[in-house]
Amino acid sequence: MKKSAFTLAEVLITLGVIGVVAAMTMPALISNHNKSVVEARLSKAYNVFSNAIRLSEIDNGMMKDWPTGANLDMDHFWNVYIKPYFVGAKLCLDCTECGYPNNCNTDPFRQKWSGNGNWGLISNSSRILFQLNDGTVIFFPRNTANSDGSPAYVSSLFIDINGPKKPNEAGRDVFYFDRNYKSGIISAPEGDCKTSRISCSYTIMSNGWKIPNDYPYKF
Repeated sequence: MKKSAFTLAEVLITLGVIGVVAAMTMPALISNHNKSVVEARLSKAYNVFSNAIRLSEIDNGMMKDWPTGANLDMDHFWNVYIKPYFVGAKLCLDCTECGYPNNCNTDPFRQKWSGNGNWGLISNSSRILFQLNDGTVIFFPRNTANSDGSPAYVSSLFIDINGPKKPNEAGRDVFYFDRNYKSGIISAPEGDCKTSRISCSYTIMSNGWKIPNDYPYKF
């Protein structure tokens, strides 16, 4: 009995169909994977930061009473209040020490990174920049409270979940949080992530650390 076999044309057509299906589905699969990575890293970084600050407050008193200001002794602050509570963390005196490019504090890099161009990446009188052992970079508020005990202007912090790796873009791998001097860190004030990227952390956090389907930025 003669055996039937596929012709070359049939094989090529089948491979073509498989290629078309793969081309249609692969972008969605890759995007979903990337979203899962962002969700996991952001949730982890948030919890690591929150827990570390709470432990430091147990040893060093409430954060609102920590030393602040431009004349702060950086070495003392880092070694007493921060370093012991973040395993393997590294202090960066400027953005290049955390792996960012030399021009990281200038536009357009800064504008893309922060979403509005007003937030610098350098360690200065307002923020301390340090990198965790998984590559996450945290821009920590140095001025935590005013003299009357009210929250200082620079009570905000950034979490860059993959450090200097691209895209370095607000709402995609850089997220903004407010540090409440009484209750720990909370997400940015409720807002529309589509028009204000500082609200993207709220969008994800309030959705159970899941990026919603209508999220305005692609992964």
